[in-house]
Amino acid sequence: MKKYWYLAYCHPKEEERAKLHLQNQGIDSYYPLVLTRKILRGKMIEKTEPMFPRYLFIHVDIDEFSPMKIRSTRGISRVIGHGEKWSKVPKELIYQLMSNEDSDELRDVVSRLPKHGQQVLIEDGPFQGLQAIYQEPDGELRAILLLSILNQDVSDSFDNKSFRCMAS
Repeated sequence: MKKYWYLAYCHPKEEERAKLHLQNQGIDSYYPLVLTRKILRGKMIEKTEPMFPRYLFIHVDIDEFSPMKIRSTRGISRVIGHGEKWSKVPKELIYQLMSNEDSDELRDVVSRLPKHGQQVLIEDGPFQGLQAIYQEPDGELRAILLLSILNQDVSDSFDNKSFRCMAS
């Protein structure tokens, strides 16, 4: 058995469909996911998305499974290669992607993101050194913080790099 990893190009947003249909044929496949933060209807959401949109790694012995059958699998547009010869993907790359996907580093980054009501310390700009309360995201690069200045609460928008979370 000569199984190798290959790279398939999928139809838009059909990586999961292709993976399922390949699985039904007894073919292993994989696409790495990453945790992203996006603004949706004014709210910051965390979402897992494909690291390489529209690409799916497939692990198959092409002597055992017809390349035509794989190419015609629902969700797959084509397999990457030169003409009829598919390009092999080094297995070390796949295993590295798999080992990093659910990493402690990713969990650490997510845990450092401020939550609504969490205290932050402003480290840059005219309010440097003041404490504030994280309110909500203001786009992808800014956030709304609540400051208490001269006994008055003031909400303002700050660059995400200008403050850090305080220890809970």
